[in-house]
Amino acid sequence: MHRSPYHGFSVEFREHRPYQPGDEPKRIDWKIYARQERLYTKQFEEETNSLVHIILDGSNSMSYGSNHLTKFEYAATLSACLSWLLIHQRDAVSFTIFDEKISSYLPPSGTKLQLSRILQTLDKAKPSYQTKIPDVLNEISARIKKKGIVIFLSDLLAPEADIIKALKNIRYRKNEVIVFHILDPAELHLPFKESAIIKDIETHEKLPITPDIKQIYQKELQKFIDTYRQNFHLHNIDYLLLPTSEPLEKSLVFYLARRRKRPGLGFRRRAISHKR
Repeated sequence: MHRSPYHGFSVEFREHRPYQPGDEPKRIDWKIYARQERLYTKQFEEETNSLVHIILDGSNSMSYGSNHLTKFEYAATLSACLSWLLIHQRDAVSFTIFDEKISSYLPPSGTKLQLSRILQTLDKAKPSYQTKIPDVLNEISARIKKKGIVIFLSDLLAPEADIIKALKNIRYRKNEVIVFHILDPAELHLPFKESAIIKDIETHEKLPITPDIKQIYQKELQKFIDTYRQNFHLHNIDYLLLPTSEPLEKSLVFYLARRRKRPGLGFRRRAISHKR
C-alpha cells in the first residue's frame, strides 16, 4: 500500500474530471454528456488511487541468462507480480515494453481486464534489437501528464549519465521513481575460468578475455553499480539491484518490507469505500 496524491471513487463527491481511456464507464456522468457532449467521470473524496507506470526493458541484452531464468523473464515475472498487487488495491497501471523504441504500450487502467492485457502482452513479448533507454524514457516522460509512480525494470546497460539524466527529469516532474536493476550472476561475478571470446548480444561485437581480467572487471562493475546507486540516492530515486539468481519472491518481499519502513513510501493511507 502506498500514499497517493490522487482522489478516487468513494461516497463523498468532490468534483468531475475529463474521461480518460481505462476509466470505468459506470463512473461517467451521462447528464453532463447530454448537455455538453463531453465525457466526464465523477471523483469522490475518500479513496486514494494512484497512477503507476511500469516500464520494462525488452532489448536483446535482457535475453541473457546463465541460469534457469533470463533477465527478461525475471523482470517480466516481477512486472506481473507488481501489476497484480497494484490492480488489486485499485490503482491504475500503465504498462510499457521497449527496445530501440516503445514496442508495446497499454494506457492506464485499474480493472482486472487490464491485468489480463498485461499478462497477455508479457506472454507474447520477446527481447529484440538494441536499447535506447534515454530516448524512450524521455518519450514516456512527455506522456505522463499527472504525477504518479514510475517503476523501471532494466539491466541499465547504456551510458550511465544519460539514463540518470532521463530518470532525474521524470523525478523532477514530481513523480516517484523506482528502479529495479536486473543483472545475471555471470555479469556480476564473471565466472569464466579459461580464456574465451565474449559476444555482445546487441551489437555482435566480439571481445577476447582471459581469467586475469576478472579483478579489473569486478572493479569496473562496482564502479558501474555505485554510479547508479549514488546518483539515484542523490535525486531521491528508489534503487534495488536484483540478481536473477535471487528467488523472486524473496526479493519482492524484501523490497516491500524495506519500502514500508521508509517515510512517505508505504505501499494506501486511508480506508477505501465504494459507491454502489
